[in-house]
Amino acid sequence: MAQTQANERSARYHRQVGEALTRTYARAARRERRVELAEARYVIFSDQHKGVRDGADDFRHCEKAYNAALGYYLEAGHHLIVLGDAEELWEAQPTDVFRSYAHTLRLEAEFHREGRYTRVWGNHDDLWASDLAVRSLLGPIFPGIRVPEAIRLRITDGGRTLGRIFLVHGHQGERWSDRWSRLARLPVRYVWPAVQRFTGGSLNTPARDFRLRKRRDVAMYAWAEEVRGVVLVAGHTHAPIFRSKPRASRIEEELEAARAAPGDAAAAERVRLLRAELEWVRAQENQAFGEQVAPMAGPCYFNAGCCCFVDGHITGIEISEREIRLVRWPDEEHRPVPTVLERAELQEVFAAC
Repeated sequence: MAQTQANERSARYHRQVGEALTRTYARAARRERRVELAEARYVIFSDQHKGVRDGADDFRHCEKAYNAALGYYLEAGHHLIVLGDAEELWEAQPTDVFRSYAHTLRLEAEFHREGRYTRVWGNHDDLWASDLAVRSLLGPIFPGIRVPEAIRLRITDGGRTLGRIFLVHGHQGERWSDRWSRLARLPVRYVWPAVQRFTGGSLNTPARDFRLRKRRDVAMYAWAEEVRGVVLVAGHTHAPIFRSKPRASRIEEELEAARAAPGDAAAAERVRLLRAELEWVRAQENQAFGEQVAPMAGPCYFNAGCCCFVDGHITGIEISEREIRLVRWPDEEHRPVPTVLERAELQEVFAAC
């Protein structure tokens, strides 16, 4: 009986999320952009949650990595996409955030001046769903900017359509984040910051709300799997996912292959290193104690992760040189250099979807 009820709740949740994503995908058709694969050059970051440099501000740990990444991609000619929750407006006022991170916003504004900047709004910065708020508050920094709920990129290769990339924050269909956000933000604004300043805890750490995040990832994957020729790129859950698989799942596959390969000293060392990396990532993502992700076979769902990890790292998605990549800043030695965690040919991803 209990299992039946759980299955029914899960089915309702999947329908709720799927219907919301379908509506958002349809609305985004009005601003669909055609992008030739060979010319595509994008970097996608999500969930900065920029605050006011107090104990409740998680972005302060990642400011160096994020600013370094912006400088790199500015010079490399990438188009920057900020995929929602850029500012933590459930905890702070926009003008206070802008004052606290004026230099970071100036870096983003350089992309905008060159016509290489897009942002969508998320649940924690849904103020930007208002055109009036965008004009009066964001406009002085990003003149003429518009902030949609989602965007669609139609990827072509030699004029032939390969498929579409649907970029959205990912809270759509979630009652507290989507329908009841005005109520949800009250404890976040007036209660949580005081607790966080006192304890030093983080609302945005990957260890928080693990089951909820995994449930959301599976629901977004289920929607993307049903829509032919569409790759979904989201944020919101703070968990980086590449080709529908969390990092730990990818390492598990490599580990099993390494164990099955002919053994010598080098192969044995590779097995040991992969197992060490697996346990490291499991601890970071709290997978050892959380609910496991349901199998996600098709490579149609990607998640950029976030730019507010308490260890100062950020993750994002690159699209360039006909590839899609999951990247992390800084590198293992804490230098301002990107590390490519996963990569795939984008044409192959579309073919598999």
